[in-house]
Amino acid sequence: MNIAWHRTEPREVRPFFETAQAENALVNSGIRLFANGDTSQDTSFDLDEIEFQKLEPAVHPVMVDPAVWMPEGFKTDDLELVLIAKNSFLKRSEIVARCPLGEPVPTDYPIEPDLLTKLGGGRNVQFTLALCLAADRPPVPGSPFVPGHWLARKTFLLRSRTLPELFDLQTRTDEAWIAAGYPAKTFFAVDYAGGIAGEMEDGSSVATVYIHVDAHNKMVNQPIGETLQPILATEIIHSIVTTSRSEWKDLDAYVPSSPLETLAKQLNGGEAMPIDALKKLAADHSKLRAILQDRLAVVRGIK
Repeated sequence: MNIAWHRTEPREVRPFFETAQAENALVNSGIRLFANGDTSQDTSFDLDEIEFQKLEPAVHPVMVDPAVWMPEGFKTDDLELVLIAKNSFLKRSEIVARCPLGEPVPTDYPIEPDLLTKLGGGRNVQFTLALCLAADRPPVPGSPFVPGHWLARKTFLLRSRTLPELFDLQTRTDEAWIAAGYPAKTFFAVDYAGGIAGEMEDGSSVATVYIHVDAHNKMVNQPIGETLQPILATEIIHSIVTTSRSEWKDLDAYVPSSPLETLAKQLNGGEAMPIDALKKLAADHSKLRAILQDRLAVVRGIK
């Protein structure tokens, strides 16, 4: 449900040069997506709705012998292995498991069905396996010193083939809605920033979506969320496409790898639909909404 045309993680500045030898300690870790399936070391997976219905992920930690990478001055008791699950659209992050490095590391970390449901059924979820500092250490230049500072990590991303991610999400209280010039009980609003038809930098988006904090909390914590999320996503993307139309209505072709081209591929279920067909679709609000409802499995979410 986190609809992102696929952007990579923004580049991070890693100041811990004293522990650089540990950064590949988890490189051979993998994930199994389905019961009785194979474990893969790939980090990105595009799944369709049928595959999400069968999803039973389990993260398989594989660690290089600590004797190979253990930084000077560190010992196994200083570190722990942590598995974190995150869905950015739902603004939900859960610590799935943690294991002190001095203890035997489990062969697999299965993701329980209840947690998977809370994370939107696995759609656009990240599972991050990280080797972290377990306790405070005296600050030393170039070395981690705060619990949670990571020395190595590997992230597995499960993306929906349905549609790309176009927006970032923020919540608003009654007071924040009023301050922004909206009624206090506004459900959501889309602030389109522009740029859907051109090249985008990693980590950027074309719109910010504001949602009432009460509605957001209910979508995250109550069963109604499974029904509301695809409906909300349909309306958000519909708004982005129709609002942005003036930017690309005179184009003869897509800018390669632009959010618009990727959206056209996802709407068409493979090859990008011709740009003239997308222009026609954007002008037919009812048809556009219907295709989005189909791609986002709105009916399947109504239980």
